[in-house]
Amino acid sequence: MKTRIALLVLTVVIAASISACKKDSQVNPNSPSALSLKMQALNRSVTLPVTANGLKSSSAATSSVVWDTATIIVSKVSFEAEMNSMNSNRDSIEISYAWRGPQTINLFDLSALVGSITLPAGTYEKISLKVNSEKSDANGKPLFYLSGNYTNTAGTVMPIIISVNDPISFKTVQKSDTIVSGGATDFTSTIQIYLDQLLLNIDPASLDNATLTNGTIMITATSNRQLYQMIMQNLGKDHHCQHEHHEHHD
Repeated sequence: MKTRIALLVLTVVIAASISACKKDSQVNPNSPSALSLKMQALNRSVTLPVTANGLKSSSAATSSVVWDTATIIVSKVSFEAEMNSMNSNRDSIEISYAWRGPQTINLFDLSALVGSITLPAGTYEKISLKVNSEKSDANGKPLFYLSGNYTNTAGTVMPIIISVNDPISFKTVQKSDTIVSGGATDFTSTIQIYLDQLLLNIDPASLDNATLTNGTIMITATSNRQLYQMIMQNLGKDHHCQHEHHEHHD
């Protein structure tokens, strides 16, 4: 039997408050654990074209993109999981928590923290994290932004920018992961965005023939729209998440 409940995030903890977390000499095994949330962009250097087979580029390709800036405005992160019932091993409870921002994240900063949610003691399985970036939080800035350089087969280097102002929603699903909350253990979940996946099935010729704005390949909702739509589809696909645990420190 499954029972679904939804709870608002109990606490929002910034990095400074998490580092100040303390433990008593006698740890209460029923005490909650903090789940800290991070986001990270991987594969800054991408060889084109990127294929669906393992998201690896063709060995014959010579075009490439190297990103030097990657940011995202996070409006909300939702945590969903099944928690084993305290009364029966056969029952489970579907639980959801939410962290609310907004927060601008440098996706190349490995120490950047989105926020934190509090997990009551229990065993959590079939974990998913969903990220929302909402236009109302943009304040005129891109919700998702990438800038770098594109090098074509002739060796010509051109600046390239992807600027997303449309709402973004994507999720990670980790059915094989388990988080056991309680005692002295906290967790960090890192949502990983693969920048090679972002350019999946992008033909280098489409970049060679892209419209330039002041010498830059601008990919936005109004410039090079076909490329923009393909990238938005790739951005919305499932992403990977890693869970790490660590002990409270005195």
